[in-house]
Amino acid sequence: MKIPQSTKDRLLNSEILYIRYNAALLFGGKADPSLLEQDDFVRENLAAVRTWNDTPIERHDKSDLNLHRLALLADLGVTKDFPGMDEVIAKILTHVSPDGILLVLIKIPTVFGGSGEASYDWVMTNFPTVLYSLLKMGVRNSVTAKALERLASLVDTDGYRCVGSIPKFKGPGSKTSICPYANLIAAKAMSEDPDAMKSPAAKLALDSVLRHWDEQGQKKYFLFGVGTDYKKLKFPFVWYNILHTLDTASRYPEYRGDKRVKEMAELVMSKADGEMQFKPESVYMAYKGRDFADKKQASPTLTLFTLRILMRLGMAE
Repeated sequence: MKIPQSTKDRLLNSEILYIRYNAALLFGGKADPSLLEQDDFVRENLAAVRTWNDTPIERHDKSDLNLHRLALLADLGVTKDFPGMDEVIAKILTHVSPDGILLVLIKIPTVFGGSGEASYDWVMTNFPTVLYSLLKMGVRNSVTAKALERLASLVDTDGYRCVGSIPKFKGPGSKTSICPYANLIAAKAMSEDPDAMKSPAAKLALDSVLRHWDEQGQKKYFLFGVGTDYKKLKFPFVWYNILHTLDTASRYPEYRGDKRVKEMAELVMSKADGEMQFKPESVYMAYKGRDFADKKQASPTLTLFTLRILMRLGMAE
């Protein structure tokens, strides 16, 4: 489908600087990196991630966790060379397990097998996101290489389980079940490396997520289902939903023609207005006041990132 020039122009000339920067990249223009440096939302998130590991993670579904803000910065185009990112990256690389996994300060409740005390550990709902963020920002070194190898080694016969470094840890589900969210973010992390993309682990991860689409309305794993909430358009790509799934699957050329990916994309397309713009159907209240946290009107941010997905899939131009 043809994207109206009026929509492209609105994005290219947006008052929101990160939109102007990313729209220029998307539509073949010249992107000025200084736009990101001047953007207030980028600055806000950078200020937050500078406090990396100052506060332990107690629940992973909070959209404003530094963990998610780091991935958001990567999605907005911030790289390792961005002013101030070097100190954040140094903090992240300070805590790595002997077998190569990136650790974060977390506090797992006793009900889920933790001690209830803060410790440097990992679970499959944080490690892949940290790794994705570093790779997306251009951090390529022996630490990220080993972390990628370790991520691939953790996969089971049908995808990733809800596992971690805490021996008694268990999520809110069966130990024998795959975790849809873990598989999604594992596939996302591996999409940033050409070799990892081709690995059996990446295929197993994506296949498990797409298989869950086939089971929509029937099965939930670790409270993750494919129902009404899953299908609502939402930004940023923090949790388990249709746009986060499409953003990940569309990175893999061999999956762009998959029937389930097409079904998801067609559903998303059906939500566009006459100008190929998209309105948020669900919002993260932590970002109240931002354009993507307003369900009453089309969001330039949501429109931009949705169009990027559809263009990857060859469904918009």
